[in-house]
Amino acid sequence: MDTQYATVRPLGRAVRVSITLVVLALVTATTFWGGDDFFPFAPFKMYSSSMELDGWAGSTRVEAVNAEGERFKLTEDATGFRRAELEGQKSRFIENPELLEFVAQAYENTNPDKPEIVTVEIIERRYRLEDGHQTGEVTEVVEAAYTREGADA
Repeated sequence: MDTQYATVRPLGRAVRVSITLVVLALVTATTFWGGDDFFPFAPFKMYSSSMELDGWAGSTRVEAVNAEGERFKLTEDATGFRRAELEGQKSRFIENPELLEFVAQAYENTNPDKPEIVTVEIIERRYRLEDGHQTGEVTEVVEAAYTREGADA
């Protein structure tokens, strides 16, 4: 018997067709009604539009001040939070800055030998663009800040 081309039994074919139809239905439905949270079945809507060539482009970072007065950037290694996770929740932090206490706690849990965090800030550096190129004009805006109760910061 020549086994160069294997045949698929009817049950195997039915399973493959069913899986294909389910995936196709999910991709189609989430294309119209889904968001990035439905990945991998939905498109990344963040990539589906373009920015104006003239205007402002922002870059967000999270900084902290410890009990010794040292200011430093909070990174994924220091907190366990990825930058995208924090940026995705930025509107929540702006509405309720006390949530930044959890970022401070994450840092302290990851770095128990370091001084305690007194202040956490979400800062956006904005770059002015003309024709898609930076003009050199830069501003920084503190969009949300949390200071631990009783701390002098």
